[in-house]
Amino acid sequence: MFVDAAGWQELTSGDPQAVRVAARDLQQARRKRAQVRAGRGDVSVILDVVVAVAPDFRSARLALAAVDTSRTVHYAGTVDGLAGLVGDIVSAGVADGVTLIAASPRQDPQTLQTLARDVLDHLAPRGRARAS
Repeated sequence: MFVDAAGWQELTSGDPQAVRVAARDLQQARRKRAQVRAGRGDVSVILDVVVAVAPDFRSARLALAAVDTSRTVHYAGTVDGLAGLVGDIVSAGVADGVTLIAASPRQDPQTLQTLARDVLDHLAPRGRARAS
């Protein structure tokens, strides 16, 4: 898992060769992954996901409302829901991982990293990912 907070930072230990992609939806993301892998099969394809996470959906949705979400996959909801989405993205072969991007440009980079680690903690019991 990566975060886009003061630069692209990996929080998990993974393949040293990663290709970052953006897509407007999960179908387009799956197609992009296939295209990247057709040319270079030994890379990890990492999908950008704009996130707004709050204790409840309504608060998260309000935070996401001010962002143009037409060009990238986006998520508004809770940490549990985001962990489910990330797990599904990987399990379904949509991408090999994600880059979490804060919906608000005012978001503190440390807060985004904390969120990513919380998501990894939720995924660890499922055997999906671990922080490095």
